[in-house]
Amino acid sequence: LALPDPSKEKQSVDGVKRMKTKFNKVSSSGKQLGQVSAFGISGLAALSSHVVHHPLYTLKSHMMMHGAEFRVRKFLDNITRSPVRFLYRGLLSRCMGVMPEKALKIQAWNNVGKKLESWNYSPLPKYLIAGSAAGAATTVLGCPSERIMILAHVRKQGVIHVAKTIGFKGLYQGWRVTLKRDIIFNALFFTIRDVLVDLRVRMSSQHRCGRFERFIAGLPAGILAATVSCPLDVAKTRIQGARLGSKEAEMSTLAVMMDIIQKQGPRYLFKGILPRIYVVPSMMSLFYVFDEAFKQFALDNLY
Repeated sequence: LALPDPSKEKQSVDGVKRMKTKFNKVSSSGKQLGQVSAFGISGLAALSSHVVHHPLYTLKSHMMMHGAEFRVRKFLDNITRSPVRFLYRGLLSRCMGVMPEKALKIQAWNNVGKKLESWNYSPLPKYLIAGSAAGAATTVLGCPSERIMILAHVRKQGVIHVAKTIGFKGLYQGWRVTLKRDIIFNALFFTIRDVLVDLRVRMSSQHRCGRFERFIAGLPAGILAATVSCPLDVAKTRIQGARLGSKEAEMSTLAVMMDIIQKQGPRYLFKGILPRIYVVPSMMSLFYVFDEAFKQFALDNLY
């Protein structure tokens, strides 16, 4: 009988150990990042991933806000007249929000995940709960920054004008539907992505999953999560793009969705689905990979 290969057994144990400690980023010498450092690095990863994708957010906002009235030719005419200004309108204010927003998201994912890991939760409920917590954390800063971005896109209003006009209350217009969308999206994205990563780790002879493979794992996860949460994103865009105090601004999520179905048809609940499934999965997957890579670089070279 062939004796078991100790090196393979060690690789298998190391692979399982890496899966169990995915919420704890450590260097080869055992160093760990502090909370402040980790938060700052996550913000840098968020900035890097968002700048690349902002023009698609502009397209998504116009398609979701205008619905049946959206015209491709008019959109292209705006690009022709002022490509950079039009496509990157609202970038500064969004980046100011997206950096702490995404950093808060990943901190919630890691901290809740570590706590559930210490309580010996099985992977699936652990990922679902930690992903939901990440989504709820996202809404705190994501709602006002997205509100400003959408107003910049569809009403050409700058951040200073928005702050003076609508005030603090107006910045959180649509927070309920934003919370619903973020919890559903992040619970699905993080769960599916990490299940695929775990599966790849088990299948790999080296018991590891490279960064490119992690990026690829995030794409189907993001596409499914973006598709399921698209009707909520359309409703959110309509509510946040409405003027403060208007009838549309005061409507509930269900009322907005029913209004779209009655006036334009059910398919308009998925208006903007194409830019959404292009931008959201790749940006989230890229952010996650950047976050892990930047933190590992800091651990191995700066600490």
